[in-house]
Amino acid sequence: MVSVRYQHLHKAFGDGSVALQDFSLEVADGEFLTFLGPSGCGKTTTLRMTAGLETPTSGEIFFGERPVVDLPPGRRNIAMVFQSYALYPHMTVQQNLEYPLRKQGVARDERARRATALAATLQLDALLHRRPKHLSGGQQQRVALGRALIREPEVFLLDEPLSNLDAELRTQMRAELIQLHRRIGRTMIYVTHDQVEAMTMSTRIAVMSKGELQQVGTPLEIYREPRNRFVAAFVGSPAMNFVEGGIELRDGRAVFRAAGLEVALPDARSARLAGLARASGVLAGIRPEHLSLEPGSGEGRVLVVEAMGHEDIVTAETPAGRIVVRSAGTATAAAGDLVPLRVDPEKLHLFDAASGERLAC
Repeated sequence: MVSVRYQHLHKAFGDGSVALQDFSLEVADGEFLTFLGPSGCGKTTTLRMTAGLETPTSGEIFFGERPVVDLPPGRRNIAMVFQSYALYPHMTVQQNLEYPLRKQGVARDERARRATALAATLQLDALLHRRPKHLSGGQQQRVALGRALIREPEVFLLDEPLSNLDAELRTQMRAELIQLHRRIGRTMIYVTHDQVEAMTMSTRIAVMSKGELQQVGTPLEIYREPRNRFVAAFVGSPAMNFVEGGIELRDGRAVFRAAGLEVALPDARSARLAGLARASGVLAGIRPEHLSLEPGSGEGRVLVVEAMGHEDIVTAETPAGRIVVRSAGTATAAAGDLVPLRVDPEKLHLFDAASGERLAC
């Protein structure tokens, strides 16, 4: 196992576009770190530079203390799993698993032993004589993972490996990847635009946008303390609500005010916000699950109620803008109703409206 360190990595292409700028990050030995962000944010480019498939314009990449930018892919001791399974269709599962070892010159008996042992770990032992066209999507993905794992790499790179699977298989494969990482303990770097994958599988998440690193933290840190508006908006489903207003001090208590909405903040937060009072320029971020259809903060007119069974997603129009509320599946509101809204003051996020940066509160 080995750590991976990125030091002031920069990548520009010939057309002048910049895929990555001043990217610095350390992935701990044995960690499962996910690059999370929208298409074009630089996450796959970073993974490809880690693998040696792209060359940085400037900066360094280290595996442990060893610089690898000048090493070809074959000398980096990495394994990569792509969005496409890229299995050899004319080979059986056993032959696909053994192929990397065959290329390394490993003896036939040893190849067979390792492939059989790995197949048992990945629950493929009953499928060793099948060809890829006779496998389900989840089984094919396990074979692709096994072909990467059998080389016993120092670093395991996964580029959106679940994106071609249906919803049920994705859920199953997420659980299998979590268990696999626990068993083998290898450093894994995973790329996805799917926040559910990132939140459920990662030791830490690196959120990226437009070639820049926005925030690095555990899934709960990213969710509970987003560093800026981009992170707050990107992580969470339904997405966070944003309302622009101001902060005023009232009898020593900080109060967030917007059109038709008022939230008195707890004493501890009020003390920290005393120096940030302003009539405007403050953006409140409110997650749908931190709103309830109860009196306390304002009211809105219901536009849509999406009954999910276990919960209701209620969209309401308010003087401050459109608000989405996630409530227990017992809501009696209907389209056209005027409903009360209460914001949990402990869970209100505050950002500078101009910069999008989190306010120190």
